[in-house]
Amino acid sequence: MRTTATVSARPRYGLGDIIALLWRELWVMVLVFLAIFAIGAAFAFTMPRTYTATASLLVSIGQDYVYNPSVGDAARGTTPQVGEVAQSEAAILNSEELKRRVVRAVGADTVLGDGSVTTGGSAEAAAVRVLGAGLNVGLTPESGIVQLSYQGDSPDHAARILNALIEQYLIYRREVFSDTMTPALEGQRQRFEDRLADADDAYEAFLETNDIGDFAAARDALSDSYQTTFAERLTNDAALSQAEQRLQSLRRQLGAVPAEIALQQDLNISAQDQILQLRTQREDLLSRYREDAQPVRDIDARIAQLQDFVGTGTAVGPKEIRTGPNPMWVELNTERIQAEAERDSLIGKRAMLMSQLNDLRTRQQRLIELESRNATLSGNREVLTTSIRDFTLREAQSRAANELAQNGVDNVRVVERATPPARGASLKAPILVLAFLFAGFTALCVGLLRIFLRPGLSTPGSAARTLQMPVLAVAPMKAR
Repeated sequence: MRTTATVSARPRYGLGDIIALLWRELWVMVLVFLAIFAIGAAFAFTMPRTYTATASLLVSIGQDYVYNPSVGDAARGTTPQVGEVAQSEAAILNSEELKRRVVRAVGADTVLGDGSVTTGGSAEAAAVRVLGAGLNVGLTPESGIVQLSYQGDSPDHAARILNALIEQYLIYRREVFSDTMTPALEGQRQRFEDRLADADDAYEAFLETNDIGDFAAARDALSDSYQTTFAERLTNDAALSQAEQRLQSLRRQLGAVPAEIALQQDLNISAQDQILQLRTQREDLLSRYREDAQPVRDIDARIAQLQDFVGTGTAVGPKEIRTGPNPMWVELNTERIQAEAERDSLIGKRAMLMSQLNDLRTRQQRLIELESRNATLSGNREVLTTSIRDFTLREAQSRAANELAQNGVDNVRVVERATPPARGASLKAPILVLAFLFAGFTALCVGLLRIFLRPGLSTPGSAARTLQMPVLAVAPMKAR
């Protein structure tokens, strides 16, 4: 009797040896293959037929995605890319809240299909899970197209659920993008208005306390009054200096002019009259006498004597003089009095102008002291007024944008609604193919496992390679 020797070395197999040994394990492999394939086929034939409804949406950049900061204007009007907007809308489509709304709209039984045995809250939760598993939201890169698909057990149910999803999505996204900004802007505007009322009261109390109607107008009017008064004082000083010089000149002139002068003076001209009378008499005598007559010679002697007297210059002199006030002195004195009156008037006016300037300077100094307080109060009022105007404008714009969105002016358009699919799809063929491949792979693994776990040298070639000795003959093993 021949027995197989047991060696400790690991057997070495060639490709032919493995094929020959696998042929020996053919029936085992076939049995394993059939068992696994039968299980896979049985599972494949239990898979139901599904129907996929499709729809598509067009997403564009709307008012909801325009950045409008609540405060300030930094980066105002910034918008995202269309692809980013589509991703945001896809996130809303995949939200659990939207799925729950769809389940409540169409009913849990419609989503779960016929034969579902669930009640109450568990039915809704199960329907939400089924809806999430059957829903697919696809995006096109750098595009606003959103592809929707839903797999259901019925074509009508699939189309109905997908259309309900679209309707609920359009409603839900309006709630998501609801106008929360307008109430916030309105509340902030009202708070600013209350603060402005307080600022107005404080400013009015400040003006009333300091007896000021309008600070800016009062400051400008005070500055104008000061400039006008100062210019008038300079003019008055110039006029006063001129009046002083004129008064001094008049006083000097009065000192040089006598107060009284001779108003009328009568001259004594009796010698000339006597000469004329004597000549007249001589002419009368010549009519009666000859020139050498004694009467004529006497008259000639008297005429010659009088002429000699007149020739001495003492024959003519003042006979009667009348004196009175000098008119020039009177005029100069009158001008002096007027100049003194004018000077005194200018001095009084200068004192009044100086008093006014001192008063204006005091009021200006007081306004300067109050200017910082006025600037603070008026600045607060201007800031609050500007803020109220800005928030009112933003509130109106936000309300208008919300009304447009509520009226259907939206950035999401339904390109294609879902319709019942004409043909369904099933996983029977893929599962059968996978079951066939898995069964064949498992059977092959079982065969190889039996080969490599068998003790001893099963083929002449394996023995020769393992023992590195030639095999001269092969004899069949005799049964024990």
